[in-house]
Amino acid sequence: MAERQLAALDGLGLDEDSMMVAFRTVSAFAHGAGQSEVALREWTESAGWSSGDETRLGLEPQMIYLMETGRYPTYQRYGLRATRKDDATWAFETGLDCVLDGIAARLGI
Repeated sequence: MAERQLAALDGLGLDEDSMMVAFRTVSAFAHGAGQSEVALREWTESAGWSSGDETRLGLEPQMIYLMETGRYPTYQRYGLRATRKDDATWAFETGLDCVLDGIAARLGI
């Protein structure tokens, strides 16, 4: 797998160290996103919840308590306004685009 990803970067004017950094950064993002998704699914299933709505309903007492402290206004705004909380595909694709755009900007490719 590393060979194919490095080969995709070859010819873009990057030195070998920069190619490896780009490869490892994308790999780390993909692995981290996958691990987070698996952990969240395992946790929600162990609680008996099968959807984002059920999870939010189950966590509602704790979230109300935390939000009433006034210490988390930005997170509260996210909770009330975000429309893609349960769209893992959108989150992954958008995150990957950000990573790739950052690599391209930093390395000039």
